[in-house]
Amino acid sequence: MTLISTLNRPDLDNSTGLRRPPSLGVVKARSVLRWVLLGLALLILARYIADAPGITASSTWGSALRLTVPIAVVAMGGLYSERAGVINVGLEGMMIGGTWMAGLFGFLWGPWAALVGGMVGGLVFGVLMAVLCIEMGINQLIVGVSINVIAAAVARFMSDLVFAGMDGGTIARSPRIGGNVPSVSMPFLSGGWGTPDVARALEETGTPVIAQIGGVLGGLTRDVSLAAIIGLLLIPLTAWILWKSPFGLRWRAAGEKPAALQALGGSVHRTRWIAVLAGSAMAGFAGGYLVLISQGYVENQTGGRGFIGLATLLFGNWMPSGVFLGSALFGLSDAIGLGRPETLRALIFMLAIVFIGLAAMRMMRGRTRAGIPSAILGFVLLAVFFWAPLPTALSSAAPYLVTLAVLVVAGTVMRPPAALGSFVPRRNSKS
Repeated sequence: MTLISTLNRPDLDNSTGLRRPPSLGVVKARSVLRWVLLGLALLILARYIADAPGITASSTWGSALRLTVPIAVVAMGGLYSERAGVINVGLEGMMIGGTWMAGLFGFLWGPWAALVGGMVGGLVFGVLMAVLCIEMGINQLIVGVSINVIAAAVARFMSDLVFAGMDGGTIARSPRIGGNVPSVSMPFLSGGWGTPDVARALEETGTPVIAQIGGVLGGLTRDVSLAAIIGLLLIPLTAWILWKSPFGLRWRAAGEKPAALQALGGSVHRTRWIAVLAGSAMAGFAGGYLVLISQGYVENQTGGRGFIGLATLLFGNWMPSGVFLGSALFGLSDAIGLGRPETLRALIFMLAIVFIGLAAMRMMRGRTRAGIPSAILGFVLLAVFFWAPLPTALSSAAPYLVTLAVLVVAGTVMRPPAALGSFVPRRNSKS
C-alpha cells in the first residue's frame, strides 16, 4: 500500500522515491511572488513612516501605470537596437517624431490612427539611423545625438507649416484629437463588466494594510487604456522574440558575435536593419501614447523620456525584465512628482532601504566593490529622509533624480552586448 501511494505522488521520483526538485517555472513564480510581497510590505511601511497616504493611493498607481508605459516601450525599442549591436542614443528624437506624426494622424483619423502615426514618425528617423550607421558606418553616438537635435527642429518647422494653419493648432501644438481609446477595468476586482469594485471598497475602509492593498490593486486595474495594455504586452513579446525564437538568436548574435552569425550564413546587415526599424517603431509608439494622454501633440511633451528609457536600458542590463522594473520605478517616481512632498519623502525612504539591501546582498556574495556605491547612496538617502527639508519644487524633478541614483548603483554591474557599436562592412556580409 505504501509503494502504491508513493507511485501516485507527483512530487516524488518513482525511480528513487526522493522528492523531485521544483521546475524552473515554479522557482521563478515563487521568486516573483516573494519580491512582490516584499515590495508591498516596504510600500506600506513607507506609507506610515513618512505619513504619506498618497504613496498607496489608487490615483498615484493609476498615474504610475500610465507613465510607465511610454518609458518601458521606448526602452524596449532601444533593447531591440542594442541587442543587435547598434547604439541607439536617438530614442528621444524618435519619440519626438512619433509625437508629431501621431498628432497629425490623430487629428485626421482618430485616436487609433495616432498610434499608427507615432510608429510612422519613429520609422522615419529609424531609416535615417540605419542608413547612416549600418550602411555608411558613421559613429553611432554622433548619429543618435544628431537625430535628437534634428527631430526637435523638424517638429517645430513642420508644426509651423501644418498645425499653425489649422483651427485649434499653433506652432507648438496640434489641434485636439477627438475621441479616446477605450479603457477597461478588471472584473470582480475593479468594477469591470458591471461587477462590484472590490478594490475601491477595500481602499475606502481605511484599514491598515487592507486599504493600501486595495489602493494599489485598484490603480493598476481600473480604467486601463487599451493602448497601455498593448504597450505592456510588447514587453513579454520582446522577451519571447529575443530569447525563445530562432530569429532572436540571430538577433543577439549580431550584437555579440557578428562574425559567428556570418559564418553560419546569416546577414548582420539585414538583422541590424530589422532591429533598428523595429526599435524606432516602438519608440514612435511610445510617442503616440503620450499624444493620446494629452489628446494632441504638444511641443517638448516627451520631457526627456527617451533619455530616461536609455537609462532604463542600462539599469536593466539589456534584459527585458530589468528594463521593465526600471521603467516601473521611473514611472512611479514620475507619478509621485505630481503629488505632495511627503509622497516624495516616502519614495526616498523606499529607495534608501532598497539600495542598502542591495549593497548587503552584493557584499554577502563577495562583491564588496560593487556594493559600496549602493551602501553609500542608501545611507545618504536615509539621512535626507530623516533630516533634510524637501522643497515642493523638487517633486517635479523626482524621475530625473531617481535616474541618476539608479545609474550610480547599476553602473558597477553593467554588461552590454560585446559588439555594441561595432561596424560590419557590407563586403564582409553574406547578405
